[in-house]
Order: sequence, then structure tokens, then C-alpha cells
Amino acid sequence: MLKTVSKYSRDVSRRWRRRYSWCPEAPVDPSLKVSILPNGVRIATERRREAPLACVCLTVAAGPRYETPCTNGLTHFIEHMAFKGFQSEDKAALEEALISMGAKMTVRTTRELQVFSVIIPSVIATRAIDKLHKIVTELDLKDCEMNQERCNIDMELEDADADPKQVVFDYLHATAFQGTPLGQRVIGTSENLERFDADMVSSFMCEQYQPYKLVLSTSGDVSHDAVMSFAEPRFGGIPPQPCIEPENSINRYTGSQVIYRDDSMPFCHVAIAFEAPGYSSSKYYFMLLMKYIIGSWDRSQGGGVNNAPFVARAASTFKSCERYHAFYTAYRDVGLFGVYFVSDRLLVDEALFSIQEQFMHLCTMTHQGDLDRGINHVRLKLARKLDSVVKSSQDIGKQLMYTNRRKLLHDIDDSLCMFRVQNLKDLAMEVFYDKCPVVASVGPSETLPEYNRIRSGQWWFRV
Repeated sequence: MLKTVSKYSRDVSRRWRRRYSWCPEAPVDPSLKVSILPNGVRIATERRREAPLACVCLTVAAGPRYETPCTNGLTHFIEHMAFKGFQSEDKAALEEALISMGAKMTVRTTRELQVFSVIIPSVIATRAIDKLHKIVTELDLKDCEMNQERCNIDMELEDADADPKQVVFDYLHATAFQGTPLGQRVIGTSENLERFDADMVSSFMCEQYQPYKLVLSTSGDVSHDAVMSFAEPRFGGIPPQPCIEPENSINRYTGSQVIYRDDSMPFCHVAIAFEAPGYSSSKYYFMLLMKYIIGSWDRSQGGGVNNAPFVARAASTFKSCERYHAFYTAYRDVGLFGVYFVSDRLLVDEALFSIQEQFMHLCTMTHQGDLDRGINHVRLKLARKLDSVVKSSQDIGKQLMYTNRRKLLHDIDDSLCMFRVQNLKDLAMEVFYDKCPVVASVGPSETLPEYNRIRSGQWWFRV
């Protein structure tokens, strides 16, 4: 069987190997052990001998980025079907097995990744591998269960459409990456949902859930050899199909604006963003630095002029918005960096003006205090990714999927400490200065400036 798998593995195109970086490469973190099966499945383990629980994650390069307009939402549909049992184990048996093991299984789907996680006692952690393997190889697709999940997703669609923040970010992606798969919603559309059937799901999984797009990661008191002894005969037997470079994986950023005006809403929800480096970029952690310099604030915090971020001081003093937060959404090779805020209908222009002022301050007037504050925030957030086996296991899967290695915290900290104020200004100039933003708005947007005026706020005429 391994000879057959090796034969198929050699047929995988070099472009896919380069994109997913699954050629053997030593991880930077010495506590992490990584093995690559002949068919391309990557298996990574981090042993924590003091941990009573372990988390086993299966990370898949799947989501709207790998879907067509006709299949948009299918990955999210598979997320729901993962709890409906397998061909060799029905739903009741699966639920009973999880309860008897004291395990909890969760699934999360983004625009580029799907993560299946099982939290389980460390002494029986390897038993979770069998469940994760069955998800990608023998999913049970009964008509009755699929019909039930269609009803559940219909309700999710209604809830999503009623959430202004989620609608704003869906619009933001749709206008920023218009005409490309990254602009599609994770949850899909109701029209597509009605067309999904067992044949479509099986065909999609055979095409997209390829072994070289899988990363199995564990964190807890479980040895690498024990994981390999369970994972190799299961995941190693998945034969990869000859790979074809997908046309729908491209990205194209377009500076633009989309407005959904609804004067019946009490507040206007707005997001302004810019094209930014992706997760695999060397600038990723420095973009996080800028995110935490801008920070976040809401009306319950108060603080007035004592707030450190410029936008927070303006919002608290002049009451221009109810809340705001900076965001940095990083995908494989592109990202969106910006600010989301909620404002009164008559103060939207003032809130947007203070946010654009903050962007210009980063480009021209950043000082050492801002840099130090941002570095401390990044240190805290990165350290929290390692405070539990769940976060650590998911972080391992994400880093291996994008970079095929996991950086040590002290290496990241060293690079941040070497980052100077001028470097921060240069990066801000590259992202913000005289660049076309994308703007999405939902609510009473009568005072939202038109796009050309917003665009002109991204540069200063200075002597």
C-alpha cells in the first residue's frame, strides 16, 4: 500500500509542494516533533508531560477559497455533517464513544482553513485519531441527516443576516476580493444549500481533502511514537490524486466601497481596511504590532484623555463612536488590516476622520512609547496561545500549514525587540499611505463620506 501511495505522491505538482511547504523541513521549535508520511500528511506532536488532557487537531486547507460559486458553503456543510456519524459508526455510536472517552469534538471553518479538534484525556489521546480519520474518509451522508442540517444552516443564515458586524465583514471581503473566492461567505448561500447532495459532497471531499492538505497536530502528554503508530496506518493509506492547480485560488484586492443603508437601525456599523501581508510573510508579527497600537475601546471603558491609543482618546472625549477595534485578518498570501467601529448616525464622519488620523500618525509621528506598548500586547497575545493544549495544538496546525515550521516565542520576541520606530513608520507607509481602502457600512450611513473623500484622507500634503 505504501508503494502505491508513494507513486501517487510523486505525481503531486511542484507548485502544490511549494504552496503548502510539505517537503521535509526541520521545525524551529525543538519541542515539536514533525513527521511527513509518503502521501504528504504532516503529523506534529508537542509533549506536555504535566497535562492531564490532550488536544488532537486535524487542520485542512479547505474553505471558500477552494470553492466555486456553485459549491460555496460546501465546506461549512461538511462541518455540520462531521457530527452525524460515519459509514462504520452511526451518530448514536459516535456520541456514545465520545461520552465514554470523556472527549469533546469541535469544528471551525474559516475562509482558508477547517480545523477539527478533539479534547480528550492524554492516556487515550490516540483514540481520537481514528475519529478524525473517519471524518475525511467515511463520512455518513444520509438524506435525513442532510435535510436536518439544511434546516439548521438556514437558521444560521438568518442569524448571520441579523448580525450587523458579521454582515459588515462579509461585505468587506466581498468588495475587497470581488471576483475571487476569498470574497465568498463561509456559510454560503441558501440557493447553493438546496443543491447539496451526497454525490456533490463526496466528489468535493475527494477533490479537496487531499493528504498534502492535511496536518494532524497534538499537544498533551502523548508521545510522538504513539501518535505515529495510530496515524500512519490510517492517514498514510489516503492516496493523493494527481494535482491540478486550482484557478479559483487566486486573490485580487480592489479598493472600493459598499454601503447597505438602513435608517431604522440605531447605529451605523462601519469597517475600513487595507491590503496587508499574509500569514506566511515575515511582516506578520509587525502587522500584529500595529494592530495593538491602534487597540480597541468601547463606551463602558471610559478613560477619556488617559487612553493610550489616539482613536480611543478621540472617541472617549468627543463621543464620536460607541466602540471600535482594530483587526488583522491574515490569509496564506494576503490579508486585511483595518478598524471596525460603531457610531451614531450623525457622527460617522468624525469617527472615520479620527481613525484615518491614527493611520497617518503611524506613518509619520509614531514614537517609542507606542512601539513599546504594542510589543507588550503582542507578547501577551502570543503567550496566551500556549497557555492550553487546545490553543497550542491549533496554533501548531496553522503554522505548519502555512510555513511548515513553528517559531519559538523568544525568537519572535527578539525580532520584535530589534524593530525600531522608523521600521514601524516604513511599514505603515507601505500599508496605509496613499493607498486605496475598502469600506463597508451597514446602518444609517447618511454622514459617511463618499469614497473619493475617504481616499484623499490617506495622504497629507506636508512641507
